[in-house]
Amino acid sequence: MISFREAQALIARYCQPLPSETVPIFEAHQRVLAEDIVADCSLPSFDNSAMDGFAFRSSDTQERRSDGLIHLRLLGEVSAGAVSSNSIAPGTAVRVMTGAPVPPGADTILEQELVQVVNGSIRFSGPVLAGRNIRRVGEDIQCGTTILKRGERLGAAHLGVLASIGRRELRVVRRPTVAIVTTGNELVGIDEPLRPGKIRNSNLYSLWALVKEEGAQPVLLPTTSDDESALEEVLSTGLQSDVLLTSGGVSVGKYDLVLKVLEKLGVEIVFWKVNIKPGMPVAFGISRQRDRTARVFALPGNPVSTMVTFLQFAHPALSRLEGEEVRKSLALRAILEHDIEKKDAKRHFSRGVARNENGKIFVRTTGSQSSGVLTSMIAANCLIILPEDVRVFKKGDEVEIEMLRIT
Repeated sequence: MISFREAQALIARYCQPLPSETVPIFEAHQRVLAEDIVADCSLPSFDNSAMDGFAFRSSDTQERRSDGLIHLRLLGEVSAGAVSSNSIAPGTAVRVMTGAPVPPGADTILEQELVQVVNGSIRFSGPVLAGRNIRRVGEDIQCGTTILKRGERLGAAHLGVLASIGRRELRVVRRPTVAIVTTGNELVGIDEPLRPGKIRNSNLYSLWALVKEEGAQPVLLPTTSDDESALEEVLSTGLQSDVLLTSGGVSVGKYDLVLKVLEKLGVEIVFWKVNIKPGMPVAFGISRQRDRTARVFALPGNPVSTMVTFLQFAHPALSRLEGEEVRKSLALRAILEHDIEKKDAKRHFSRGVARNENGKIFVRTTGSQSSGVLTSMIAANCLIILPEDVRVFKKGDEVEIEMLRIT
């Protein structure tokens, strides 16, 4: 049995980025860039108005009339997408809409709600400083600058920026294919009757969703009984993918045959058993075929163990395969709301509920930490990390937590 850190390091050794491919921008969401993106234009490409208002010369706002207001003659207006036909001469102004080009000669824009329009002129209090409400050329992006770097995962804002500089296609790292095989004589499908001794196959759907959340491509293979020949057939197919995920059949029971069959198929088992809870019997292996390398994660079958070992081991592996620096979960320090006592020297990942109170983060467990209580993964918004070398954690102690989601 190896340590958690040793297991992570061994996995990283076998997970280098996959080759790249060119895709249209509409297919690039949640993909990882395989190239630096250099802007070939500035944004904005022209000075424009940040507000609906009036453009004029700031120098015209120094002298008030007898009524205490500035008076300027209104020449017309310019809307977004149009270009002003008027040049701002002393004593004049032009109405402008948000996003409209700043008329020549103007150096400031005053919000329309601060202005009175009376008989073809505008009136307002002054003075008004130059540059007010003007978005300058290149304020967002300077032409020639690197705006996105290789290895960045593309979200909605990234795609918006890429569209704004006219990028229709992008070089991204190929999306890993991830074969999912769930095993066990006890499993039945979600549309089958729940006969005595049987359970519905929840792991298939949890793993499918986790793989989708990683931006990888799940490949669902048939659920397999604890039969050596049946396992050999389906696992052989799974090894044609970049990653093979299995759940169940990795412990030491009579019907735990997954590792035996993987070795029969030529998989090198890099490690089996990690000093963690839940998920101790997790295994990792490598299949090297002539034209493909498959990384194999043999996960425990208990539903929580399946999810926790995926998050701790398969998640960083998929990030690396996709060309991304490993996306580390948000790690924070929190104050325990009750005592916790471990009965072993394993690294525990306890499901927890973290909350913010007056700027301090407090955390409690979800209750039962049985690896069969899948609803605890719904109740939890974090994992409480309890290190190997500490057995007793008292109320008020500070512990590390790993956020699962922000609430």
